[in-house]
Amino acid sequence: MTEIRDDVFERFLKIKDTTRVKIRFNDTDAMGIIHFKNYMVYFDDGFVSLMDNIGHPRRIEDVIKDGIGCGVKHVDITYEAAARYGDYIIVESQIKNINSNSITFHHEIYKEQDKILLARVDCTRYFIDLKNNELIDASEFLLTFTKLDDSS
Repeated sequence: MTEIRDDVFERFLKIKDTTRVKIRFNDTDAMGIIHFKNYMVYFDDGFVSLMDNIGHPRRIEDVIKDGIGCGVKHVDITYEAAARYGDYIIVESQIKNINSNSITFHHEIYKEQDKILLARVDCTRYFIDLKNNELIDASEFLLTFTKLDDSS
């Protein structure tokens, strides 16, 4: 990457997004708390919200309709506390790392009522052209998707 492009990517790393989600009954287990597997759904909500906000007016669903897949390569998750049916949670999301093969997103989930940290994850995603099953350069994808370039 050139020095100018490094500056552009530094701007991406400073962008933060927040989304609010209500815990549904079917998100919980028999004890009424969020089942661990459902945290990935909330992290996906954070991913979509972040990408929609930085890609504005283009949305991540437009990318998928255009035949670009956003696959998950690696997940590192830590659970800290529990939320229950009816609680509202806040998903905070940002880009942690960008390279040619993938982008790592960092998400934290807090219970809205008392701001208790529930879980955090680093989720590394790759981008693939579904028409020919070829990987797409993730850093180029990000620049194209957001239309944030050296002149911004």
